[in-house]
Amino acid sequence: MINMEELNLDGFQIVKSEMFLHLPRKADPTCTIWPTKISFSRMTLQALNNCEYVRLEVNPSTKCLLLAPTHSSDKDSIRWIKGQKEFSVRNMESRQFGEEVYKAWGLDKQYNFRAVGRLVSARNKIMMLFDFSTAEMWKTKKVGNQGE
Repeated sequence: MINMEELNLDGFQIVKSEMFLHLPRKADPTCTIWPTKISFSRMTLQALNNCEYVRLEVNPSTKCLLLAPTHSSDKDSIRWIKGQKEFSVRNMESRQFGEEVYKAWGLDKQYNFRAVGRLVSARNKIMMLFDFSTAEMWKTKKVGNQGE
């Protein structure tokens, strides 16, 4: 017989099983920002019916980013997809965008940020809203010497 210590269970709390039922990240519409680019998950593209052009809107006070489907004729439209038959979302490079968002939101440039989006409606249009006030963050990996 093994000699075991009797443990007092006072103070222990049961962890709710639903804390572990989150679907893999691939199932969520997400937006990721780096100091030099922004990207969206394939689920974001699908949630917005594979639209070809979008417009980005940023709220400096709430740290929210709004992604609105639009037409190529919109002066602020961005073609965010790549491919001809099988669409996917491309990384959109823009050091200026990164600098302005990081500054407006007070973000640390040593980190990347990812937020999960949710569909919203405004002015009879469906859009995707990303709240970066509660974003996931991780340290940026430096590749080679970038002059720093």
